[in-house]
Amino acid sequence: MKKQLIAMFTVFALFLSIGSFASADTATDEMKKTIEKGIKSKHKDLKSGSLTLSDVQSFPNEDPELEASEVTVAIANYDTVRDNIFYFDHTEVVFYDADKNELLAEGAVAKANDKIKDYKKKHESDLGTHMDVIVVTALLFVLIIVPLFILTVWEKRQYLTTKFKIENNLYNQDSLYR
Repeated sequence: MKKQLIAMFTVFALFLSIGSFASADTATDEMKKTIEKGIKSKHKDLKSGSLTLSDVQSFPNEDPELEASEVTVAIANYDTVRDNIFYFDHTEVVFYDADKNELLAEGAVAKANDKIKDYKKKHESDLGTHMDVIVVTALLFVLIIVPLFILTVWEKRQYLTTKFKIENNLYNQDSLYR
């Protein structure tokens, strides 16, 4: 009897855990296109196809001034490339209105729901912009190596007229100091 109760409890817990994963919202194609269009207006150098949305959640609107029934919140990860040299990885919280199919500003949803503030605090450590410094470091390395190459390898092969004139006493330096 005790084993059957434990088995039923385990099956019940398994169904509840699957149900919570199944009820998580997913980003629709319309939502992704709208958010990509909004980010493209802010970042002209957005790398196409790099936008990914994660941890998508919907919250009911409690603000009468905001004309939306619910606000969908997601973590947006995208890349920008400037001059094919500077690569940046951006992570930010985006707000979306599914009714009007538009991207909302953070100030507009500030009073929409207290759970949105909790959501943002939960992901606060993940947000920000990170620069990929490999290309910049390689360019700085080349900036140091090329002058060193010129000074050590190429300069030794140059013909120095001063050295030749001193060795052959063309300046008549032996008779000057005697």
